[in-house]
Amino acid sequence: MSSRNRNARPNRNSGSTQGEEAHLWGQIKDDIRTMIEGVNNSNDQLRNIIAQDNYISKNKDSIVDMGAEESKLDSMLRGGVKGTELSKQQIDALYEHVTVLRALVKAREDADAQAAGSSGLAGRDRQMLSSSVRSSSARGAGERERDKENAKEREREKDRDPSVWEFDGGGESPVPSPLGSHTRKLGGGSAGAGSDRSGNRDSVPPRETPTKGDSVPPESIGAGSATAAQRAKVTFFKGQDVVFKPKPTNGNETTDWMLGRVQQVLGEGKSRRYKVQDADPELPPDQRGEFRTSASSMIPLPAAGVELGDLEKGKTVLALYPDSTTFYKAEVMGSDAANGKVSLRFEGEENNVTTQLVDRRFVVEYRN
Repeated sequence: MSSRNRNARPNRNSGSTQGEEAHLWGQIKDDIRTMIEGVNNSNDQLRNIIAQDNYISKNKDSIVDMGAEESKLDSMLRGGVKGTELSKQQIDALYEHVTVLRALVKAREDADAQAAGSSGLAGRDRQMLSSSVRSSSARGAGERERDKENAKEREREKDRDPSVWEFDGGGESPVPSPLGSHTRKLGGGSAGAGSDRSGNRDSVPPRETPTKGDSVPPESIGAGSATAAQRAKVTFFKGQDVVFKPKPTNGNETTDWMLGRVQQVLGEGKSRRYKVQDADPELPPDQRGEFRTSASSMIPLPAAGVELGDLEKGKTVLALYPDSTTFYKAEVMGSDAANGKVSLRFEGEENNVTTQLVDRRFVVEYRN
């Protein structure tokens, strides 16, 4: 990029500075789109690398041509490094454009302030400045009117199409799910007969009114419970399996933790949000409900095939109920390392003599 000399900038009255600012702003928006696409591609490469590495580790005794598989993994790693370098270059270009735009805007604002505050303005200059102010005020009023019209148009769009995103900016905002009262199921198993929720997603265990002490999440699966601020800093990637909790559509409604998959990453930093699709296997992918949510209402699921440690008996967890895609509070009764399952007694089933067996991958930290 050619260097810019502030002292050699053209006359501000010529309009070329504003034109350069508009051009830079358009370039910045293009850079952001390119950068997000590059990051998503890097995440896809990372998932492929993890899958290949797990495949080699699990089948090292049965793979006929181990050299070919390792060569494939090496090629993926090289591609991942190149993708990371490309993402860094895109970020550097974006930073440079933003820096130049900021310098141009600041210089123009400083010049405007100096001109407005000068006590030696000639009468003609004062008149021109006053006209400029009136013109700016008129433009501002016109923009406010346009904003009002746009807001009304958005409200009309919402009335015509109830599936339009509702997003409050400070949390998550779900799209109304098309599932209605549809029963959501997923393959699972039970350690014995007699469960009052066996094979029926809608048979939800009775819920007790939580006490003040119950509102604090108990110990998590890891070394310690994460705070809300720490959970908000966790980032997720496209295609990742997660547990998420949709935001209630009204104040009297409560929602459960659900199994889902990240479909899109939206925004950056504190404004980052995620589009998550409900993982209901009984519906085609294009008919499954989609929700917009934030990291504070999501829990990452371990990748399939990852070795996970045993859970202490008596630990309170959040687990996927068999034959459903909903997670409920449960108590660990034991672990079966041979088949990678955890024996659980779900809340509301304390009087049952049988327990439920759930894959270790679908047993996560407990959160309200």
